[in-house]
Order: sequence, then structure tokens, then C-alpha cells
Amino acid sequence: MSNKLFICLALMLLCNHAYMQNIQIIKGQITCSNDTIAIPYAHIGIMGTGIGTVSNINGDFELKGQFNLEKDTLMISHIEYEKKLIPLSKLVSDTNFIKLARNEYLLADVIVLPDNKKKEIFKNVIKNLKNNYPDKLYQCEAFYREIQYQERTKKHTRLIESAVNIQDGKVTGPLSKIKCSLLQFRKSDNFTEEHLGSKLFKKMFNFSPNYLHHLLVRNPVRYYRDRLHTSKFNPLTQKYKGKELEFALSHVIKKSDDKIYVFKTTKGLYCTIYINSKDYAILKYEEEMKGKTSLIYKNSYHYKKIDNKYYPAFFYSASVTDYLKNSKGLGITESSLTFVNYSPDRKKFKRLRSKHVLPNELDLYEQEMEYDEFFWANYNILLDEPLEDKIITDLERKTSLQSQFKENATNQNQ
Repeated sequence: MSNKLFICLALMLLCNHAYMQNIQIIKGQITCSNDTIAIPYAHIGIMGTGIGTVSNINGDFELKGQFNLEKDTLMISHIEYEKKLIPLSKLVSDTNFIKLARNEYLLADVIVLPDNKKKEIFKNVIKNLKNNYPDKLYQCEAFYREIQYQERTKKHTRLIESAVNIQDGKVTGPLSKIKCSLLQFRKSDNFTEEHLGSKLFKKMFNFSPNYLHHLLVRNPVRYYRDRLHTSKFNPLTQKYKGKELEFALSHVIKKSDDKIYVFKTTKGLYCTIYINSKDYAILKYEEEMKGKTSLIYKNSYHYKKIDNKYYPAFFYSASVTDYLKNSKGLGITESSLTFVNYSPDRKKFKRLRSKHVLPNELDLYEQEMEYDEFFWANYNILLDEPLEDKIITDLERKTSLQSQFKENATNQNQ
């Protein structure tokens, strides 16, 4: 080894060591103050920054970073609970147990809301899209996870995890403006038994599903130009295949300074929309379609406010994989995106170059990248999005997941 190479390696190790020494860790669990039930998908972040995460299904979270313990404040928010601010100087435990108070509910049968008022609310949602959501190019980082499950064997068959960089334009821009690139990537072995009909379909039409792309373009507040005036489903126009959807007020959530209208469809395609009464922003949107005996798809979209604009916070989708007549219930694909580290200031990021942008029609599993153990060992969101024990057991049929991640990575010596 040359002296120059040895010096470079030594400097890299010293830098990593110095960085790790300055890292603070904030751990916590978020529960309801009334009944101690865990609160999943609460937004946790440091005020004044774009850094944050969400609590997992058990209400747990972990933040790693270089914080100012004397000046910084932790902010916890959830659509159904009161916001809480905690100075970091008061978080002294190894695990901080944080309780949130539930907002007051008003049931629909005690609220008078005429049909013309309901239509006015939805019209105002469309009218205020430009004001409520990004009106210029921005970037953010997100953690993406994709899991496949096979109905025949009742086992999970494939796992993808990735840190991604997402670039998007104004809310009124075309969906083609959404671009995505990989920052880090890893995948398990692939045990999915794809049926012949699916393989022939993909070969004939040169098509491979990219569930990450599907998750991004189905964002309901990004339907404005591409789908607002078409026959395709758009919850904002209250239409599906040209027919009127029957939305009814389910209840109202009373927050300290706002009210949130919760509308639900009464039949057919099931949708739930949470609308802020103050600025008519969609805070949360859920939709679900079922067949006679099973789920066809389910989507959920959450947003949070940063500098007077609402940005994506958490996206989730579950859909039947290759839903063809001869699929015999091949399986379900679950995909999710947890958004962190927003960059709304155009001067603070570089546009994604074409060579770095992921193709929209390519199965993400076909991607390859070197496996960075240091990155994954220190990635905040992994604690917030833990894998279920059954998923790990199902996938570790031959070797451990760590071994699979390494074996399926690009070999830098090749």
C-alpha cells in the first residue's frame, strides 16, 4: 500500500471517528395520555430544520444527529393529537416516554353541514392547492421499503430497502416532473414465484412494475393537471369513472387553533379525506378497494407543514401483485415512503441529472449498488420502521439478511 493511500484511509477513519463522537441520539416512545395506547406515524422533528422522522407501529422513534442540546426543540405532531414541544435539554433519559393528549371529536350527527357547504369545501381545496403545496422545485430524502408476500405459501418472498432522493416541482406541474434517484440500496434474495401469465405479459409489453414510481404519482394532491379534468379517479372532484362519489361528513377533529373535517365515501370506492378548515389543505388521504373476498389495493398519504407549505410526510400502498385471472392469488406488494430532510430552497441543492434518475418502468429489484454497512448501521429510520419477526424468518431461508444484502450488492472489485 502506498504512503498516499495509507494517509487517505487514515484521514477517512479519523473523520468518521470524529463525526461519530459528535452524534447525539434521542430515543422515545409516544403514547396517548388517556389510555397509554401507542401512537404510530406521529411526526417527530427538530424545530427550524427539515430533519425528522415518524414513529413506528409501536410508537417508538430514534433520532441521530448533531443537535444543539441547549437551544433545539423537539416537536411531535399527529393529526388526531395535540402538538407537543419539548426542549432537548429536558430529554435526559435513555428512552423518553412522551404522552400526547387526544383532540376532541365532534360527531357528524351534531354538526349541520348542508350539501352546498360540502361542495364549497372541496372547491376550496382545489382553489388553494397552489397556496398550500409547493409552488416551485424542491428536493427531499426518503426511506423506501418494498415487501412482497405470496398467498400460496403464506410467506414473505422479497425485500427492498433504499434511501432515495426525490425531486418534484410545483403542485400544478405535470407528474412527469417527479424524479427519483438512489442514495443507498439493498435487497434480499428473491423467492417470489412469478406465474407464466405475468412473465408473458411483461415480455409482450416490455413492462415491469416500479412500485416506488406508482406510489409517488398517485399522490392525490398531484392530480391537478394530469387528472383533474379526466375520467380517471380524482378524489378532489368527487368523481370516479364519471360518476359522482357520495362523500359524507364523518366527524370533525377540534385542534387548539383549527378544525379538521373528516369526509368519507358512503359506498363503492372507500375514501377518507382529512381537510383543514382554516386553509383547506388535505392533511391525510386514504383509499381502499376490495373485491368480493379480498383486498385489491389500499393507499394512505400523510402531509406535514414546513415554512407555510405542506410537504409529503408518509406514503403507503398495498396492492395485489399481477392481478390476472390465472394468477391464483400470487400475492401482495407493500410499499412505503417515509420523507425526511427537505430542501425547499433551490439554491441548496442540485437538479437531478438524467443519468442518475431511476427509470419509471423498471422493477426496482433489478437495481444494483454497493452495500454500505456504515450507512445502514447509522440510519435513523430503520428503528422507526422495524421489520416484523415473521418477515425476517420468511426471508432467512438459506442465509441471514445481512449476508443476502452483501451478496446481492454490486461487487466493487468486479
